[in-house]
Amino acid sequence: MSRLRHIDLMRGLAILFMVEAHAASTFRPVGVDDGSILALVVASVAGLAAPLFVTISGWGLHTSVKRREGDDFAAWMRWLGPRVVILVACQLVVNLVMSHIFDWSAPGVLTLLAIVALLSPLLARLSTPARSALFVLLLASPSLFPDLTGLAMTWDDRVSVAGVGVWFSRLLFDGTYPLLPWLSFALLGGLLADLDETTRRRVLCLGILLSIGTMAWSATSGVNWALTSGDALLTFFPASSPFLLVAATTVLALHELTLRATFPNHGLPNWTSNLGRLSLSVYVLHFVPLAIYARMVETPPSLSVGMVLTLVYVLLWIPVGNGWFERAGGYSLEGLLKRLSS
Repeated sequence: MSRLRHIDLMRGLAILFMVEAHAASTFRPVGVDDGSILALVVASVAGLAAPLFVTISGWGLHTSVKRREGDDFAAWMRWLGPRVVILVACQLVVNLVMSHIFDWSAPGVLTLLAIVALLSPLLARLSTPARSALFVLLLASPSLFPDLTGLAMTWDDRVSVAGVGVWFSRLLFDGTYPLLPWLSFALLGGLLADLDETTRRRVLCLGILLSIGTMAWSATSGVNWALTSGDALLTFFPASSPFLLVAATTVLALHELTLRATFPNHGLPNWTSNLGRLSLSVYVLHFVPLAIYARMVETPPSLSVGMVLTLVYVLLWIPVGNGWFERAGGYSLEGLLKRLSS
């Protein structure tokens, strides 16, 4: 099966958005108000990073499972085992590198993807209507079960782990990327692989209308439309139902845009696609310079310096990722995973 270029491009964009989210946090300038236009733009890009990352990972897992239907148990274990082990190990590495922020054992987005990988053979057996219904239920779950999300928890609470019971709670319900409701984006990835163009367009139109509805609700009720955490309709920690809806709609719109756009087989789009083919490796590695900077520099930069640092750090990964893929792509986590799974 040939690679779909728009999926690699989306994967490349996802990792760039991830880098932007963490770079903007590390190089955060002094005196930037969370409600400012700049903060809103940065938060919007950062807020799309994980949904896009998990959705494309869900797409990859779903299509891989479909190709392996009929394989024996040993073949399944050769494919599934290395993925789960590498994802969990990479999460541990990230936590240790970023130990000034995360507890060493705290579940994160890579732990989420490991659990999604374990569930993917079961999810792929469900019919498209069943997965669609589960997707809608997961979108609504923060509103249906708000107490499970840890509404009153602080950031430090979400990244701290005190015992096995707390670890599972962070993994499933109230961590940074808990299975409930973040599994919804993995399901969205599988649905993107299966739904026809007409159905995807109808879902996109419905999502846009509902997203506009959240803006109208915010404007008429006086409640903030979006904040990272706090009193707003769209919140990332914990992920609220309106946030899940708007993020899923934006991911779907980006999928349709990249699917239909015509990009040259060279230059920036191709470089970004190549970056996407090393997304796990770049995700893990990009934390290292940020951790070094955070430990060495205690004074926040000025607004202009912080913006330049963030922009340069994000854009730098495009040529780095492309060069890495073209010259030494086999020496990567993706290359290791391919060798272990063969």
